[in-house]
Amino acid sequence: MTTAKTVLVFLMPLLLAACASSFQRDYVLGKEISSKDRHLAVPPLANLTSHPQAGRIVGEILATELYSVPSFRITEPPGQGPAGLDEDLELAMDTAAAQKLGRDLGVDTVVYGSVGEFRYKRGVDQSPAVGLNLRMIDVPTGRVLWAASMSGTSSGLFGQNDSLNELAQRVCAKAVSSMLAQAGLLRTK
Repeated sequence: MTTAKTVLVFLMPLLLAACASSFQRDYVLGKEISSKDRHLAVPPLANLTSHPQAGRIVGEILATELYSVPSFRITEPPGQGPAGLDEDLELAMDTAAAQKLGRDLGVDTVVYGSVGEFRYKRGVDQSPAVGLNLRMIDVPTGRVLWAASMSGTSSGLFGQNDSLNELAQRVCAKAVSSMLAQAGLLRTK
């Protein structure tokens, strides 16, 4: 094997591994999540980015992922227009505000949080980056059932990047899949 081929064989896995990265930390009370069918609301996430609708976009993607869970029944919160809940930072930071929303909507679980990054990074390849912080609370008790902080980037080989939306879908899918696995729930597609 020539030197060039040998170098290529050893460098290709490194190049492919550098195409995307993600990081996730989460906390799950699996038995509490799976102990009963959950009726939940997913309001738009608080937007802490410069993208004008990041909270709404990612909140809808997250709700779509949660719709695939048979034991979750989703209620769409009202006011999801441009001047709706995604501008209410209090909801992103305050469990009491999330509990109030849950009581007002008649649900027992609320998933809320914030989008801290939703952009294309500057540079040669303009790679997308997404960062989220999520909480799932039990409305009657205020207990946090799931907390997750996750981020992801994508920088494709030879200029083939994912879109920002594709990356957000992947980050949300990974977060929900991780929560379901730890809670012992099966995902259906």
